[in-house]
Amino acid sequence: MITPASEILHYIKDMLPDMLPDILPLRVLEISGYDNAVGKLVHDYLKFTETASSPDLSYTNDRINLSYEDLLSSDGIYNDVYNSDYLLDIKKINNYDLILAFHLFENMVDTDAKALLVSLLGKVNKLVLVITPLYPYDLSSDEGFSNIRTYHPIFFLGMDFSYSCINDTTPVMQAYKFFPITQNEPMPCDVLPVVDITLAKVRRKYKIAYVLPNHFLTGCIKSMLFQMKEMTLRGHTVIAYFQSDEAKSVIPEWSQFTEENFCGQIVFPKGADPADYIKDVDIVFLGWMQQVPAFSGFNIPVVLWEQGSEYLFGDYHGLKDYEVNFREQMQYIFRAPVHLLAVSETVRAALKGRYNRESQLFPLAVDTDLYNPLDNKNNEVPIILLVGNPILKFKGLLDFAFPVLSKAGLKGLNFKVWWAMQTDVEGLENTSVFQKFVMPTQEKLAELYRSADILLSTSLYESFSLPPLEAMASGTAVIATDNGGINAFAKPGENCILCEQGDIDSVVAAIEYLISNPQARELLAIEGRKTALDFSFDKVADTLEECFDRILG
Repeated sequence: MITPASEILHYIKDMLPDMLPDILPLRVLEISGYDNAVGKLVHDYLKFTETASSPDLSYTNDRINLSYEDLLSSDGIYNDVYNSDYLLDIKKINNYDLILAFHLFENMVDTDAKALLVSLLGKVNKLVLVITPLYPYDLSSDEGFSNIRTYHPIFFLGMDFSYSCINDTTPVMQAYKFFPITQNEPMPCDVLPVVDITLAKVRRKYKIAYVLPNHFLTGCIKSMLFQMKEMTLRGHTVIAYFQSDEAKSVIPEWSQFTEENFCGQIVFPKGADPADYIKDVDIVFLGWMQQVPAFSGFNIPVVLWEQGSEYLFGDYHGLKDYEVNFREQMQYIFRAPVHLLAVSETVRAALKGRYNRESQLFPLAVDTDLYNPLDNKNNEVPIILLVGNPILKFKGLLDFAFPVLSKAGLKGLNFKVWWAMQTDVEGLENTSVFQKFVMPTQEKLAELYRSADILLSTSLYESFSLPPLEAMASGTAVIATDNGGINAFAKPGENCILCEQGDIDSVVAAIEYLISNPQARELLAIEGRKTALDFSFDKVADTLEECFDRILG
């Protein structure tokens, strides 16, 4: 047996108050090959909780021993100790409030691990905590670890979980908290009629209220503005709204749109009731989940276009209090009686698994006029483009893309790197082979896309993954990690090269292949442009009209 790293013990000790229910008696099950350290920590905590609450209440601290060695003398730490055969028939296991699992996933085939996890969730009241290496063990590797991150947020899509990394351990460990499936009742607003799309030509025109959530330069805001313009061109009445005490216009300053693109705009103050300003419309369109509480009691149909946040993928940035509060808030938001549109099947699965909500598919679109290919791209040195905010760790730019590029450089590959970023990175300076572009204009971003030879996208998870689609529209070859959302349009080997999460060597090999094969880059670029044209704003607007038809009957 081995002793768990002190960082793991500290993590568990810090999490115990939130992982256990408020009432006694308590039942805890540990599944591990560790020595008694975790059991003693839990035992001491339960003993203190029992004494502080009532000396007459009991608790249970059981263990399934995964080690081939006999369990060390438990000194009263565990009530019952079972061997690993108990995992072959979960029905034999009692119900527990908390299950702690170590040395479990990394020694199993991933599909078996997920099946076992589902079974364990049927035996727990509060949660199952799984701590597993960031990269699974691989005895066939010289380094002892696989180069593929098998267990990541997209692998657990459709389950209710949160995760964080315990970075101070060697190897780095990741902690997943899995919550039992909440048996939420279906929402009446999720039951929609089937609409005959052949009636599209006689579709009535709608009066639509678009409520912008902010003025940030994001794919969400860009897409909402383009939708408003396109729906106006189709004869719908579009009124733009924005809640602010400072803004003079609904339209962000960075946007090329003007008031003439819509039928009107209204800025109303913060703290005001939206119902006092949004009247006489057929439907209200929201772009961010935090807008929902103010609209949940509206007497007009309200639509939330869910494009996926970190929280939908269980990423609460490792902040305990933040996680507890946000899980409760999101449960409230996504159980509110508003209609849901999901940007991809990835988001649809997350909404269904976490909140038992049905949603209609309505993808992001790309401006295929702004993002367009060069007739002749002939860089002396191939250019690799990165696009994304360095603050967002899930983008993997500093933690994954840079190690990839470093290893590619060490192999002698000749290339330059451009990075279009929303915020600057302190200490990262421009050089002869690296250049950063902080908050480029939309026109400049389009120029970067079409001028680059390769876009490298390294996100851990995405709801849709817009930069690869914008690169495809610009005639640039795409290499990406499989982040879930990219599968809305990715055709591996046809319009992009898709690599496994964490697989640095495969991404380096893909870069080497495309640098040495201009023809392969060109073929990917041609197919990518075809794909992007299927996601142009006029085509995506057809889908939006059909969604409105179903909602409004």
